[in-house]
Amino acid sequence: MNLEHIFYYLVAAFVICHIPIIRRLFCTINTLVHESGHAIAALMTSGKVYSVSLYLNSEGLAEVGTRSWLSRVIVSYAGYTTSSVVAFLCFYFINSNNLVFIFYGLLALAIINLVLWVRNFFGILWLCVFIGFSFYIEYHQLLALKEALILLSSSIILIHSVSSAFTIFYLSIFHPSRAGDATSLASNTFIPTILWGFIFFVQSLISLYYVFTLFIL
Repeated sequence: MNLEHIFYYLVAAFVICHIPIIRRLFCTINTLVHESGHAIAALMTSGKVYSVSLYLNSEGLAEVGTRSWLSRVIVSYAGYTTSSVVAFLCFYFINSNNLVFIFYGLLALAIINLVLWVRNFFGILWLCVFIGFSFYIEYHQLLALKEALILLSSSIILIHSVSSAFTIFYLSIFHPSRAGDATSLASNTFIPTILWGFIFFVQSLISLYYVFTLFIL
């Protein structure tokens, strides 16, 4: 994959993630990954997934049931971690020219969420558009558009995984009671919210660092 080509998508993703109206539409792909991380973690720890909501402001909510203290901790930790891991895997597949794994992986994730979990209006609408657009591209074999969708989605997941983790870190410092997963983890572990926010942010930077050093630079 051409280095300059990827940089264009990373720059585009950075711009998209900082323009409010556009961000609300495009960055939902990372919200989908994040909330799916919570849902999958709940299922893997013998819990239940009641619903997943994707909101217009690019935030989300996974309502799950857990069986133990440990499962609550794992589920709360899984969201930002999943985004960072998926971001790394996307660029691993891009580097190895296996873009189809990203395309079908994200498409499968969207279909699973639409069928099983997402019930709010915007979430359903966004998933229908994403799935419909993906099927249209696949049916008509629009290879250039398919590649563009994969590269842009991967870049947005990477950039937004870092920016959203930074937001949580910031909130954990100045508004610890409103720091989402970091607040939840603090209440379950007695480890300060700021430390969880720091962990989320650092692991997103580690993912970013290895993406650049292994696959781009």
